[in-house]
Amino acid sequence: MNPIDQLKIETTSPKILCLRLRRIGDIVLTTPALSALKTYLPESKIHYVVENPYAQLIEHHPAVDKAIIIPPKPSWGEFLSLIRLLRKEHYHIIIDFHGGPRAFLLTLATPAPLKIGYHLPWKHRFYDLTIPRGSQDYPLHSAENHLNLIKTLGLSPATPPPLTLPQALPQEKEKVTRLLRRYSLQKSEYLVLHIGAGNKFRHWGPTNLLHFLQIYLEDGWRHPLCLIGGPEDLDLAEYLFRQLKLPSPCPLINLVDQFSLRELYYFFQQAKLFIGPDSGPMHIAAAAGLPIVAYFGPTIPAHFGPWQCKAVILERKLDCRPCRQRKCLYSDFPCLRQISPEEVWAAVKNLLQEAVDRPLSPEENKG
Repeated sequence: MNPIDQLKIETTSPKILCLRLRRIGDIVLTTPALSALKTYLPESKIHYVVENPYAQLIEHHPAVDKAIIIPPKPSWGEFLSLIRLLRKEHYHIIIDFHGGPRAFLLTLATPAPLKIGYHLPWKHRFYDLTIPRGSQDYPLHSAENHLNLIKTLGLSPATPPPLTLPQALPQEKEKVTRLLRRYSLQKSEYLVLHIGAGNKFRHWGPTNLLHFLQIYLEDGWRHPLCLIGGPEDLDLAEYLFRQLKLPSPCPLINLVDQFSLRELYYFFQQAKLFIGPDSGPMHIAAAAGLPIVAYFGPTIPAHFGPWQCKAVILERKLDCRPCRQRKCLYSDFPCLRQISPEEVWAAVKNLLQEAVDRPLSPEENKG
């Protein structure tokens, strides 16, 4: 008898605790597993522990009954209060999607008949069911890894579920709509360029970004291009605009630090194509169903590529990839920064042309 059948003897509505504390892309890639859990166990109550900056990815998620939101760096008092809270819930299953120190401690300190996690050094002894995360010789996509955790329960989705995110709230949709009107942006007509990255190892660099924007302007492409990023990217956006000779009217629009995570998701749902590095916004774009042109450096698409969407991946086959993103052997990140703006722009144009050449579906013809 598999674990979930055994559990069904005891309860028809198991209470499940999921843990993935951070960051954007890592949380988004757990959502196929969440959907599979809810599909196979519709009566279950799924709780999810997530850090505050990323809570919007989980709050109001269709597969999550309760988001437990914690500060990024809780004090010991806050951490102990969280443990007391979790212990009172009497969970049947704990699934540690994270594997980090705090997620492990929460799993360890919270009673549950069944604890599931990755087979990590020494930690695996404290879980009832574990799986390997894959290896360099046999890489597994992160979303697949999370689905494999679910499969240890005896649940086997016939097809891997897509990424899912909570829809924007009415006031968030209204804010995005106002921005679209302000810049005269039409649905499915504007492109999005993410100028930031999760860290310096995945950053394409100011020189490449500036050159790419110059090519875009010189080519005279008819689609507006919106720059997005976090507050840490504001100075870079200002630098890029200062360096460019902008035509009037200007097809470039600076929307850096304009969106919350749910607003960004809704903004992507209205867009035509996403351009950027392996990053949290890239995975949100994949969840929105956008075609993607992505450039990969220290990470590899086999682990973190856009999930179930049309994508062109640009990368350099260097022996040092993938790396732990602690120190670059060459100091100048050639795995990523040798990907030229010309290559990226050619990939963008090809994807856009494919969209033009594609015959309309019956549903689109009706529209």
